[in-house]
Amino acid sequence: MILIVEDDRGWEAYYRRILKGYELVFCHDGVAAINEMDEVRPSLVILDILLIGPTGFAVLNEMRSYPELAEVPVAIISSVKLKEKMAEKYGVVATFDKGELAPSDILALAKEYDDKKSA
Repeated sequence: MILIVEDDRGWEAYYRRILKGYELVFCHDGVAAINEMDEVRPSLVILDILLIGPTGFAVLNEMRSYPELAEVPVAIISSVKLKEKMAEKYGVVATFDKGELAPSDILALAKEYDDKKSA
């Protein structure tokens, strides 16, 4: 299951089109994302940084504070450009600028971390 934390409904529709066939769960804010991860451990989290309420950085900090979530792969896809050192600090597996993101980038992440397409 891929958890996508994104508050923009247009981007949600984009992810649904690109990742058709994958089990997706969407959360529109950081609090909902942490609550969802308490219930089900995702194989990948796709995380926006600019969210309503707690930022993506707050979600990452919260995830990294729980041993059962600390190793969950996180890819940041955001309009906020991250420096490589910052991405390393948070232990993310990939960072993409929304303006430069290609569908093949998203599919490669899904294939690498969640190659369990739903029927």
